[in-house]
Amino acid sequence: MNGKSAGKAAARMFVVVSAAFGVASLLPRFGATAEECPGLSTAIGTSRVISVDPAALRQVGTAQYPQTLPLRDHEVVLSFDDGPSPLTTGKVLDALAAECAKATFFIVGEHARARPDLVRRAYKEGHAIGTHSQTHPDLARLTYAEAVREIDGGIQSVQTALGPQMTIAPFFRAPYLQITSELQHFLFQRELMLWSIDIDTEDWRPQTPDNLVERTLSLLEAKHSGIVLLHDVQPHTAEAIPMLLRELKAHGYSIVQAIAPGAGTKPITVSGDTAPSGAQLK
Repeated sequence: MNGKSAGKAAARMFVVVSAAFGVASLLPRFGATAEECPGLSTAIGTSRVISVDPAALRQVGTAQYPQTLPLRDHEVVLSFDDGPSPLTTGKVLDALAAECAKATFFIVGEHARARPDLVRRAYKEGHAIGTHSQTHPDLARLTYAEAVREIDGGIQSVQTALGPQMTIAPFFRAPYLQITSELQHFLFQRELMLWSIDIDTEDWRPQTPDNLVERTLSLLEAKHSGIVLLHDVQPHTAEAIPMLLRELKAHGYSIVQAIAPGAGTKPITVSGDTAPSGAQLK
């Protein structure tokens, strides 16, 4: 995307108030300021909610792309990959709930089928639910048809886990951040936003919770803001989240949640079409 296109994309993005989406009981409650966090006025909370249109801002994350989410200085978006895990995702959700912090979860389809209750819990607690393929393969190593099946399968599995009254966000992150130009085109035609990252905590590596927090803060001090990649399936990550949230607030950072326009109301259709990227996809 060139500078002119990025400017047009930014113009089409807008900030929304979370209460605007509290129309039905099964819609997630986006955002929650520190003052709204029951029993914990010192919580970091969620400072604001931004609505980003996948048709305008197709890919985000400076690890791979020229642009990221429209964040101010010292604003972070927390994102978690690979869950849910029966051993750790609940602990991550507990830690986020205690601080009224909202995040985006990129769910693996087969894990959603195994623990749909955790997917529904994350949604009902106000987190954005994106997808991360069906079985977490390197999509760039698959044929186009195989990769499309992985993407569609993940969407279908996560939607099945949520049930008919809850819908996923049109956000997709590729496993290992590996994607091809053909698959990017496929995602864009489906109006799915391709997420990369700005801050790589490398929490998939063995490390202590203290080291994870220290690394995250160090990277943020260099970048000042951005999308933070974490993995809710990692035990040391689950243990580190309470400390990380406290330290983020102590260092002047605030949590922002990204959602799509009309979040919680528009289902993503999956056609199963495996035509080449130059063909018309419906």
